[in-house]
Amino acid sequence: MLSEGLGKSMGTMVNAARKVYRVAKKAAGVMGPADSNPFPVDAWTDAAYAAWFEKHKASSEELDRQRRVAADFKIRPTFSLIVPLYKTPLDYLKVMADSVLGQTYSNLQLILVNASPELPALASAVHALEVRDSRVTVVTLESNLGITENTNAGIDAATGDYCCFLDHDDYIDADLLFEYVKAINERPEIDFLYCDEDLVIEGKKAGTFNHQNPFFKPDYSPELMLCKNGIIHLMTIRKSIIEEMPRPGAEFDGSQDYNMALWCSEKARKVCHIPRVMYHWRISENSTATNPDSKPYSLYSCRRAQTAHYERRGIEGSIVSSGIYLLHNPWLRDLEGMVSVVVDVRPWLGEPDDGRKLAFDPLDQFVESFVQNNSYENVELLLVGAEEDCARFDERIEAVECAADAGLYERLNAGAAKASGDYVLFLDAGCFFDTPEPLEQLVGLCSLDGVGVSAPKTLYRGGRNKTYGVAVTSERIMPLYRGYEDDFPGYQCNLRALQNVSACSVQGLTVSRDLFEAFGGFDERFESEVGVADFCHRVLERGLRVAQTCTVKLRTSDVCPEHYFVSAENAPDFSENDVALFDEKWPGVREAGDPYYNVNLDQASGYCQVKRG
Repeated sequence: MLSEGLGKSMGTMVNAARKVYRVAKKAAGVMGPADSNPFPVDAWTDAAYAAWFEKHKASSEELDRQRRVAADFKIRPTFSLIVPLYKTPLDYLKVMADSVLGQTYSNLQLILVNASPELPALASAVHALEVRDSRVTVVTLESNLGITENTNAGIDAATGDYCCFLDHDDYIDADLLFEYVKAINERPEIDFLYCDEDLVIEGKKAGTFNHQNPFFKPDYSPELMLCKNGIIHLMTIRKSIIEEMPRPGAEFDGSQDYNMALWCSEKARKVCHIPRVMYHWRISENSTATNPDSKPYSLYSCRRAQTAHYERRGIEGSIVSSGIYLLHNPWLRDLEGMVSVVVDVRPWLGEPDDGRKLAFDPLDQFVESFVQNNSYENVELLLVGAEEDCARFDERIEAVECAADAGLYERLNAGAAKASGDYVLFLDAGCFFDTPEPLEQLVGLCSLDGVGVSAPKTLYRGGRNKTYGVAVTSERIMPLYRGYEDDFPGYQCNLRALQNVSACSVQGLTVSRDLFEAFGGFDERFESEVGVADFCHRVLERGLRVAQTCTVKLRTSDVCPEHYFVSAENAPDFSENDVALFDEKWPGVREAGDPYYNVNLDQASGYCQVKRG
């Protein structure tokens, strides 16, 4: 059985996957010829994933090699795998137990917490496992105490260095613990581990499974965790950290894993993600994965876990719905810091290239919309333009003059140099916020401990997604999710949740003035959005994060490309010359991969598609 809260969430995502597939088919039919602007089918709905998994799983030869060398690890921790059992079908129990006891790294303890003592067949089966293998520990409860307390009983019985949390109807690949131990030996400070996973359905042949719907996860993303459990399985935590945690009770049933992940990730020295699909999550007709309405209390326990996390971190804000089950976004607030809004007006004043007269003044329109969407009072507007531009400004606005031929980043640096605020937010006069109170949210997000840059979701003029994160991969520096409709949830519903990313767009970028000045501002040699990737990499090098929020939407005046799903055509704002300059400045960075864009995804596609080959 799936853990209750996650099962419900999965039910929603399974249903959403079917809807995405229908949308994809429809899109392919209404967007012209199939090869002109094909809808990008992401990893979640890719019918070829099953074959991909078979090709990429560990071979029998590799498993034999691991068994031979497992004893050579210098650090050889014991893993206690805790499995609460409740009315567990015996065939499910066998598959799960065999997958654990057959690990190539054998230093483990399998803890079976039997909350169904009234079922003699189940009691007999778990007793037989305990007799057969000394690594099995059986904990028999008098009755079902609920998933949280049942798990607590397993933790009490754990003798290992790490505790792993496994559902009774799921199974793991034989190399999972070996990969975990290898990572721990490379980085002994690791306190928390997780891996990629997928969903499985029993095949027609006994003992076989059909693999689908992979979760190719990012590396640890604290801001994503504010919204949902982005870790899930196989969650493995150093036991000494769990022992420090206040003992949770039934109030967290349905979200007990999420609550533990939030608390323990706060304390962990290092959270490690292994980008291999090694955990397999069973779905069936009787599973909560296909009945998301069966346990409504998960809604409350999920919010309870989030609220407790916010309180521990001192986060000011509230929780708002994302429109996706068990995915909630924080509405963050920071009403104390002064914000300097640097507005580039140079491209937006004067007559259009075709000589037409504008029916409105772009500057007046920008100021009007900015005031309408913000009640944030501690703000200054700094409009940057050439001398002839600045002559049009009135006394409400501070003008910052720059040379008529100044480049984008030279103009923005000039504006920031005049800023007196605690934070600097960069805009241009052709955009406006579609959502209320953007400043308090962007500054609230940027003020979180560990966050260096925050940014909104940017939209094209017509409403399609322009940029929600920028990936810096071996193949490209590229915008993510470009061309999707604004309300499209995207892979793993990422477009409805906060994201940690390697870079963002310059439009709406928010950063503390002290940090911006410490880095010397933008590198003025860049001319395109790649210049922001350069700036954000300096932020990452400082050990800080870049966070993107979907609760703030910035509509730009840019027109969506005709073939908005064609990667070779849809990103002219990421110039090849600038990418070459980035590589010269940061040798080896792109080859090392983007920590927030899973290596199993196509590194040339911004749509989370399965990598071929």
